[in-house]
Amino acid sequence: MNPLVVVAGIPTLLALYGVIRRKRMFFLLGYFLYSLIVIPNEIMTYAANGEIAHLSYAFLWFVQAILAFPNKLNYDGTKVFKSFGVKVFLSLSAVNFFGILLVQAMPVSLELTETSKNIAALYHAVLALLPLAGLFLMSTNRIPVSSNE
Repeated sequence: MNPLVVVAGIPTLLALYGVIRRKRMFFLLGYFLYSLIVIPNEIMTYAANGEIAHLSYAFLWFVQAILAFPNKLNYDGTKVFKSFGVKVFLSLSAVNFFGILLVQAMPVSLELTETSKNIAALYHAVLALLPLAGLFLMSTNRIPVSSNE
């Protein structure tokens, strides 16, 4: 099994922990770290075979890294924060729904077995659904409101 698939479970669990505990910092850190796994892998694949698609995949997860760059801002319940949160959450979800399709479209090889593909697709599925859970929590006012001092 590809070691990257095993390592990718750590940021996925971190993001899941962030949603369960309603800790925005851990949620974002999970997505950011996941991006840092995907970006170098896709750049190395591009360098090896020259397919521009891999460069575009790296760029897409670079956008995810920018969106998910962890900060210590607290959710203050304002309309501006909610509006920004909706946009970020939907973007993170879209990137990872695309990740599911991308992983399933990859050919099976020595490095990427069918089992590895299924596990990677599962990680992307979790990462695609977690922002939707965050949207639900935000829209039903179940995220604790605190000030940004």
